[in-house]
Amino acid sequence: MANTILGRTGNIMDVRLDGAAAIHKPEEVEAFGWTTLTLTGGTDLAANETALLVTNDSTTKHLHITQMYIYSDVPSAFDFHCPVYGTFTGTAVTGVALNRSSTTIAPATAYADETGSALANIFATLYSNETAGDQHAVKLNLDGMLILGFHNSAAIAIVANPALVNAAIVGYFHTNHK
Repeated sequence: MANTILGRTGNIMDVRLDGAAAIHKPEEVEAFGWTTLTLTGGTDLAANETALLVTNDSTTKHLHITQMYIYSDVPSAFDFHCPVYGTFTGTAVTGVALNRSSTTIAPATAYADETGSALANIFATLYSNETAGDQHAVKLNLDGMLILGFHNSAAIAIVANPALVNAAIVGYFHTNHK
């Protein structure tokens, strides 16, 4: 029998009865990244649409979002939000395992140019800082604090009508703790 200590970023330390300790980092095994191909405004993505959405489909693990990123070629506000679960549509995106020696498949559904969700539960609005010829991306570091249970989603929407957009969401799965 071991006592388990769970750190705020998902690290686990097991302390056995004999006093030995072992540290486990679940993100090393089950970390994934989801990214869009370049989306083009007017064709793929219009103003006030979701560039990328990721939904946790696991009933046994939480998805801890560590980072959300978006680039646009036009100045804009970006709404980082958690839409209510529903029928999502768009271009399917497959999660890429960050542990390249792993064959684990992400228990998640993701869509680029997602059009089935409504803006809901906005937890951050950030603004890009474009200047002529010098575009800048917006990155939101969450350090695993955005935790998605079964059928919870995280998404990034763009307010302006862009010509080009790229977006990414990175996170890791961890066994539910009650």
